[in-house]
Amino acid sequence: MMPMEPTLDLAILADRLQRLFRLDTSVFDEVRQDPSATIPAVLVLTVATLLSGIGGWLWWSVQGYGDGGQVFIQSVIMGSIFSIALWIVWLLVAWVILTQVFREDADWHQMLRTMGMASAPLGLSIGLFVPGIDFGVGLASIALLFGLTTIAIQATTAAGPARVLVANLAGFALWAIVLGLLVTSETFLAPGIFLFDGASEGLSEIVDFTDISLGDLV
Repeated sequence: MMPMEPTLDLAILADRLQRLFRLDTSVFDEVRQDPSATIPAVLVLTVATLLSGIGGWLWWSVQGYGDGGQVFIQSVIMGSIFSIALWIVWLLVAWVILTQVFREDADWHQMLRTMGMASAPLGLSIGLFVPGIDFGVGLASIALLFGLTTIAIQATTAAGPARVLVANLAGFALWAIVLGLLVTSETFLAPGIFLFDGASEGLSEIVDFTDISLGDLV
């Protein structure tokens, strides 16, 4: 029988996402063996990342920090591209650690499909703009992302949970640290909750400038 070609069946994708949000992790066992799930997995990753970027931009706008157009272009568009590129690096780091360091069997194609589906929680960051729960929403989306990707990788390998956790943590840490470094008070090249870094740095500069100005007056 010829292998299935990558396709996009929205009905199947919607069903799998619904099951995943009910924490039915048997979805990972399905998609890892289904080559036709490659495109849907990449789509989930892309849409979830964009939703995260839009949520961060809306949060920035609601806070009234200004430069909304610049933040949209840099964070939502360019930041999403950087985030997806670093996500691929995350996947490869986890795969290399599993296969080269721990000498475990792992198929990066299967990891791509399962981890792509596991990226769905990033989309929850669209709710970052809601006052009072903004940070909680962002933190929950990142925590769910890490937790589900760990389960997703476990579905593709016989490696023990500890080794899977170490491999995924290494890739995740690289993804998160680099994205955090891409955001300053003047550049916003990361989506979602990472914009909080830009806001905090901007406020710190304002406080420092105020202190200096008051010191000069005194």
